[in-house]
Amino acid sequence: MNYFFLYQTLKEHLLSGVATLPPDKDAFGISIEEFHSKSSVASFTTAPSAFDLKSGEQEKNNHFTYPMFRPLNNTPTDGCIILLHGLNERSWEKYLPWAYQLANNTNKSVILFPIAYHMNRSPKAWCDPRQMTAFVKNRKVQLPQVKGLSVANVALSERLTNHPERFLLSGFQAANDILALVKEIKLGKHAGIKKDGRIDFFAYSIGSFLAQIMFLAHGERELAKSKLFIFCGGSAFADWQGISKYIMDSRAFETLHSYYNKAKVEGSEQVNDLLSNTRLGQSFVDMLSLSNLRQKGEHYFAFMKDRLSAVVLKNDSVVIADTVKKTLKGMHFEEWDLNYPYSHIMPFPLLSNKLVNQVNEAFDKLMSKSALLFTTC
Repeated sequence: MNYFFLYQTLKEHLLSGVATLPPDKDAFGISIEEFHSKSSVASFTTAPSAFDLKSGEQEKNNHFTYPMFRPLNNTPTDGCIILLHGLNERSWEKYLPWAYQLANNTNKSVILFPIAYHMNRSPKAWCDPRQMTAFVKNRKVQLPQVKGLSVANVALSERLTNHPERFLLSGFQAANDILALVKEIKLGKHAGIKKDGRIDFFAYSIGSFLAQIMFLAHGERELAKSKLFIFCGGSAFADWQGISKYIMDSRAFETLHSYYNKAKVEGSEQVNDLLSNTRLGQSFVDMLSLSNLRQKGEHYFAFMKDRLSAVVLKNDSVVIADTVKKTLKGMHFEEWDLNYPYSHIMPFPLLSNKLVNQVNEAFDKLMSKSALLFTTC
């Protein structure tokens, strides 16, 4: 598959608003589905900033749409794959080839589900370089030693610096939204997916952290039959290296780690309640560090033995391969070193030079490997 061509074609169709014509007329097209979140996240009155959401903007987070690759003839598929993205992402463009190829390789619908306050669940201004430039300049004045600050991450960096609780609360909302979607599908209320089909997950970057929490909490309950494929993720929170001009700056990263890597995380009444009295909150605490996980016993993911597979990249500077190997001990794990320049953010760069064939081969290899997990019983 020509990755560059596939990316350009799908991007054009999605932006046109008539995203139903795929590169292969016999394959899957894109539909846009509505979702209404019933899980709420607290607003903050202390340490206000320009990136606090107004009521109308909050509605955008709670009532949104998501793209889904499905057969052009609208035949419901036998199962689906929910694709989870990375931290601080505002566009689905990168993931369109991933979802399209997964759908073709598995014959399942693929749902691209946005995490709370990401993608189209966040204000457009947050990814507008012109509007963000002034905020970058102001933050540099306030924090002259800050590293990794950019127009792409200033909104998230400011929000997490002021209220690190947002990391937990937005993830909690996203997890509940996904579980609500799973329930909807199982009840036969999703027109594109058969109710008795398996619901699997392809999770990239922080999406894998979210998925691991969900499986620890509900992997023997609501997600008892589901499978999980992890790409560029899998380690405990303490081992992530999140400073990047595409993710967050150094002050936000330091604030998050200081807040969550304490012996006991304490916050607002809502935060304490989630951590102590919900399965998701307890699993979040488990995933904060490898030592926390090991308190559950040496085989904390044993119930996922035949349902979990992971691929990490040797030169990934955000998710370190060795830490994933330790976290996923006993699970199917592979470390790849691709034969072209790549990064955590861009594992499949959009190249049109002599390296394009290497990118195509790596992409096809990953999609085939994940499809193998999703198509076996």
